[in-house]
Amino acid sequence: FQVSTVLEFGRIVIYTTSLRVVRTTFEKCELVRKIFQNHRVKFEEKNIALNSDYGKELDERCRRVCEVPSLPVVFIDGHYLGGAEKILLMNESGELQDLLTKIERVQHPHECLSCGGFGFLPCSACHGSKMSVFRNCFTDSFKALKCTACNENGLQRCRSCAG
Repeated sequence: FQVSTVLEFGRIVIYTTSLRVVRTTFEKCELVRKIFQNHRVKFEEKNIALNSDYGKELDERCRRVCEVPSLPVVFIDGHYLGGAEKILLMNESGELQDLLTKIERVQHPHECLSCGGFGFLPCSACHGSKMSVFRNCFTDSFKALKCTACNENGLQRCRSCAG
């Protein structure tokens, strides 16, 4: 789960969740996402509810900077920036605008027509069931196997927007 900071130069990575179980956490994630959308900068959102590897990656990154992971978490240029409170304060003081000068701009923020901006779609092989059916040619019986084309939630990365 090593993430190279060299690969994140000039990039914003935001770890969020789309689960509404803890309302305040979900609302903070929405707030941070909207702040960066309003600045019209390109950012990568890593939703840990959709992919558990993002959660493991976040734990590792926060351990390296001696921070307790509390969503949302923002990294700019591979460096830990902070959570919702820090981003809100920096936005209000104008400090965030100064940091975003070297980040790639987007002309018109849009949502992907395929995935609605989530970056994931139900698996094309198992349709989100996480199971695939294997037919034994010798006995003509069918056996259910774990699908290898998707993650633990039955999702695949969106080819249209997530590359």
